[in-house]
Amino acid sequence: MKISAVCFDLGKVLLHFDWQIMLKRIAEKTPLSPEKITRLLKEDPQIIAYEIGGISSTKFFSHLKKLLHYKGTAKELRACFTEIFTPLSDHIALAAQLAPHYPLAIISNTNEAHIVHAEATYSFFSLFHARIYSHEIKAMKPRPEIYQAALTALGGIDPLEALFIDDLEPNILGASQLGWQTIHLRPDVDLRQALASYELKGLD
Repeated sequence: MKISAVCFDLGKVLLHFDWQIMLKRIAEKTPLSPEKITRLLKEDPQIIAYEIGGISSTKFFSHLKKLLHYKGTAKELRACFTEIFTPLSDHIALAAQLAPHYPLAIISNTNEAHIVHAEATYSFFSLFHARIYSHEIKAMKPRPEIYQAALTALGGIDPLEALFIDDLEPNILGASQLGWQTIHLRPDVDLRQALASYELKGLD
């Protein structure tokens, strides 16, 4: 099958993230336990609203500060929320090998604060011809709108010629149902081997 573009998820594919870092830092300035913080965040509808661009960063962190009884500043809370990433260097290196041969895209369910921080911190974003973020598209994977936005940004390519890599099965199924080629990046999957099965250029 011909592949004309390769699309990557961001979290757990190009960047690892650890919510425990955030929880420990927030717990230093709130009377709430990490368990209570986790429960409040899981139940808070504003989290999803922020991921789809339904609330501004200013309003979101003001809301979060009140919700979590956080005693620091909103700026400090934002730092707790965003400074949770480490690069997955091997996967980024594979993207760099593919970049001279294929247009690359990122398709991510993410929010403004995370993207502002990540793009300012890591240089690999320049490898990607298109960056499709849920808070800008107003839709999250596995909604078809976000995949269609990627195809459009890549010049209107045929979904049959688009390859998408994601760690979450629902997101993989969402792309597959639209005709995309996919790699489900489970913990036991070697991404280099999976990409090599498509006989892509640049991986020799």
